[in-house]
Amino acid sequence: MDEALERSLAAGSTAFVTLCLAGYACLAFADGDPERAARLEGAAEGLRRRVGLRAWPHLRRVEADLVVQLRQQLGASQFDHAFSAGSRLTQRQAVDIVQDRRSIGTQTPLNLHAR
Repeated sequence: MDEALERSLAAGSTAFVTLCLAGYACLAFADGDPERAARLEGAAEGLRRRVGLRAWPHLRRVEADLVVQLRQQLGASQFDHAFSAGSRLTQRQAVDIVQDRRSIGTQTPLNLHAR
């Protein structure tokens, strides 16, 4: 997914960047970081909305289910705050959240700023 995000950024494809962000939101949730997941899902939704896109049809249900799970785990207020904050992020800010996660783990951080 890292390579897909890098290529999507290089190509300027908001549709694929947001697809990657939604994927990273799922990974953040699976890794036990629901707040980061809510921000990333909010970022994906906010970026799509600003350019007039919708989630890919086959992923709408997956993303809707993730939102329900995040809201349950975080509580409505905390979820709304994180999702809303994410929806206001620029594409670069959202990618920075992904890169921060990668640099914390054992993998080598992405060089997503070299664009």
